[in-house]
Amino acid sequence: MGGMWLKLLRSVLYGLVVVLLAGIALVAGIIIAEKTDKLPPLVIVNELPPEQRAAAKSFLEQALAARLAGNHREALARLEDVRAQDAAMRGLAYQFALTYLDLGEYGLADDAARLSVDSGEEISNAQALRGWILLEKSRAEGTVAAQGAGILTLLEESRMTDPFNPMPFYIMGEYYRADGRPGLAVDAYRRALERVSKTDSFLVTTVKAGLAGLRLNYRANNPPLKLNAINGVWPPEQLFFGAADALLRGNNAAAAEFLGEARTRLPEEVFQAMLQDSFFQDYLDPSILADSPEPASRP
Repeated sequence: MGGMWLKLLRSVLYGLVVVLLAGIALVAGIIIAEKTDKLPPLVIVNELPPEQRAAAKSFLEQALAARLAGNHREALARLEDVRAQDAAMRGLAYQFALTYLDLGEYGLADDAARLSVDSGEEISNAQALRGWILLEKSRAEGTVAAQGAGILTLLEESRMTDPFNPMPFYIMGEYYRADGRPGLAVDAYRRALERVSKTDSFLVTTVKAGLAGLRLNYRANNPPLKLNAINGVWPPEQLFFGAADALLRGNNAAAAEFLGEARTRLPEEVFQAMLQDSFFQDYLDPSILADSPEPASRP
């Protein structure tokens, strides 16, 4: 029975993880690079000529297509082309790490994943990827049991950074499967699947994508963001978008009002997960939330 569950869950999750990794890359291709230090209000960095940004994005898409087709050397060459056009593209180090892993270049893969973490880009995914790199290296060398503690430590760091991320649980399942512990592998795969399909996870993903778009498209003369209500009520993601627009305009009072309302309607752990997005880390002064309403409790 355990073997059947193992095969079923792993086959489902493998496809989901591939989609997640592709999605990360596509978002990385359109997000402006950020400095790791706090940005001054209304400052957008990495302003490239439109044709140069378009070329970088085109090369990224070619790299993704090549990697999905199994042409990993071609993918690496296209990523080098991306770097030549836009060396500061957010998430680029992470994509190099994935490609080096595909090529079995474990040292280079870990260096690139570590750079992604140190740069504050795709931190949870990059931490989990470092665990995956160590797992694949230990598989190749026949040292899975000896490297188990190191693998699990990296995955725990990923979980602490983003509790909603399914990737560390998927890799944990891979580790337990390789270590001959199918029961623990099934449990880890189940936990990964729960995070992929959870409504909260989709909400976090929606907000993160929206915040990236707001940062990318904001200009000082833009009209105020028009929020979309449903039956006269703003959905939670719209409240976060309203707060982000207010922060970009320097209106902390309005941002605090939007975030205060969001906090009353979401479990506290979800609300806090939203605030970990790089947008709020750059623009939000946490002190404006000091007088926000009591957090919602999970039913």
